[in-house]
Amino acid sequence: MLMNIVQTVRKLRLPGRKDKSKKPKVQAGQMTFLEHLAELRTRLIWVTLSVLLGTSATLAFSHDMVGLFIDLGKEANPKINFINTELVHGFSVYFYVSIYAGILLSSPVIVYHLIAFLAPALEPESEPGQIGYENEVKMLKSIKRALIVAIPMVAVFFVSGVVFCYYFVLPPAIKFLTTFGADQFTPTLTAMSYITTVTKVMFWTGVVFEIPIVMYALAKAQIVKWKTFVKWWKFAIVFSLVISAFINPSPDPVMQLMIAGPIMGLYLLGILFARFA
Repeated sequence: MLMNIVQTVRKLRLPGRKDKSKKPKVQAGQMTFLEHLAELRTRLIWVTLSVLLGTSATLAFSHDMVGLFIDLGKEANPKINFINTELVHGFSVYFYVSIYAGILLSSPVIVYHLIAFLAPALEPESEPGQIGYENEVKMLKSIKRALIVAIPMVAVFFVSGVVFCYYFVLPPAIKFLTTFGADQFTPTLTAMSYITTVTKVMFWTGVVFEIPIVMYALAKAQIVKWKTFVKWWKFAIVFSLVISAFINPSPDPVMQLMIAGPIMGLYLLGILFARFA
């Protein structure tokens, strides 16, 4: 009789008492939300440390890197004068360039931690034998193959875009902007504004050069067919004109067309990549 009473009391759900039997079960190999946050925090710390180390390493060469940009401006227009209007601008210019170089230097570490964090999402959620399991596995394999090929090429195309910008976009743009109205004004620029503008233009040009890689990855992952890219060629022309206006610091329409042309060429190259993906 006493044992029956005890068992009955144990079965009662008292106020505030958690029902452990209804806890969500986590399957083996899966991570909880808090575990994902903890992993994200750890990887962000490693990425931050790598950028700091890269920035510290490139500070020793910051004078030479800034010299490349100053020489670029002087070659475009020898009459340009670069000045500092703030006490800390001299240091800020060198530090700013070093940060960009540090990010570029630590990019392999950044890409590694990004892939490692996203890797669990590329594992099938359904179990073998369930409906749709084979299609899910097939799609995830396609995405993995696309990433394996695309990721190494990202750095190649980004650097190509930066080099293209340095030699073909910036010189005529700087010359046009600094010689316009030169009969009334002396081109005197603050070093900080000049460096920030030049580096931003170079960065976004490198990003635009990733267009073929993105198109290849989408086709390889079977998300967009290459024939669809062919149908979008009219939109690509408008897109290239808009992007060229965004990248080009010069309002010169001829210069914008000179930038829009290579962007459209990148789109056509992306169609070729997607065709053989």
